[in-house]
Amino acid sequence: MLKRRDGGFVLIEFAIALPLLILIAWGLASVTAKIFYLSKNQLADYVLETEAQYVIERVTQRARAASSITVEREEKYNLKIDKIELKYRAVNDDPENANLNVADVLERQIFVVDNKKLHAKRIDDGASTSPITGDNYFGGTQINLFHCDLNETEKILHVTLEMESLISGHKIKINTAVFMPGYGS
Repeated sequence: MLKRRDGGFVLIEFAIALPLLILIAWGLASVTAKIFYLSKNQLADYVLETEAQYVIERVTQRARAASSITVEREEKYNLKIDKIELKYRAVNDDPENANLNVADVLERQIFVVDNKKLHAKRIDDGASTSPITGDNYFGGTQINLFHCDLNETEKILHVTLEMESLISGHKIKINTAVFMPGYGS
C-alpha cells in the first residue's frame, strides 16, 4: 500500500486563504465604519430638523395668541440674537373647583438664547433653565441666528431661525411670517 502525504498542501492552502480572509475582514470593517458614520450624521441632521421645527412651531403658536410683543436685539457670540417676550391670553382652570370655572389669564413667554441654546422662560430672572434646543443625546445643535421683525400695522411677526448640527456641521435656516390677530388688543 502506498501512503499519501497531504501535510504540505494544508500549509500552502492556509498561506493563500489567510490573506483573503484578512482582506474580507478589512472590507467588512471599513463598510461597517462608513455605515456607522453616515447613520450618525443622518441622525444628527434629523435631530437638527426636528429641533428647528419645534422651535418655530412653539414661537408661532405663542405669537398667534400674543396681545403684545417685545423684541430686544443684541449681538451675542458674534451672532444676531433676539430676545422675545410675548404676552398672550391663556386659560387657567381651577382644579380645586368642582364646577371647573375657567379663568382668562395673561401668560408671559420669553424666548432667549444663552450659550447658543434657546431657552423658553416664564419670568425674566436671568437664571438659566433647561434649554429647548442644543442638549440632545443623538446630536448637539446650536443657534446661529434668531431674529424677529415686528410689523405693528399689519400685525405680522417675521421670524428667522438658523441652527447648526455640532455633529455633521450642516445648517438649517427657517423663515416664517406669523399673523397675530390679537396683537394690540
